[in-house]
Amino acid sequence: MELNTLDDILEFALEREDASYRLYLNAAKISANISARKIFEELAEQEKGHKRLLLNLDKEKISNYTFRAIPDLGISEYLVDVSYHDSMTYQEILVYAMKNEEKATRFYLEAEKMTDDPEVKRLLQMLANEERKHKFRLESLYEEKVLTEM
Repeated sequence: MELNTLDDILEFALEREDASYRLYLNAAKISANISARKIFEELAEQEKGHKRLLLNLDKEKISNYTFRAIPDLGISEYLVDVSYHDSMTYQEILVYAMKNEEKATRFYLEAEKMTDDPEVKRLLQMLANEERKHKFRLESLYEEKVLTEM
């Protein structure tokens, strides 16, 4: 798929959000760990919210989007990718989700460098910013629930 127009990017982003939604929803259904199930359900809801946001986007909403500085704890950059499996621990779930958000952010920022279209650039920057929000939330959970308990 080429990402040359706003519609191309929105379609790609919707597919990605939908895939993440289905993954997290499935993980919640099969998780035996109650804490893990709750995190997966929350992640699924976030992805569902992103889908709604993307479905209702238009040029005016993109141009009016307010960028806020999102802190980056940098935790995921020091962690190794974890493969998805049915018996993931709480820590593995957080690492898996953080790495997904990190990759999505990088993807949108790299794609933004490849276009000269100001509207497309803004949309890609907006999508990267939304992924940063998720990453920050997950890193905060990791810091609070995993690093402090070590």
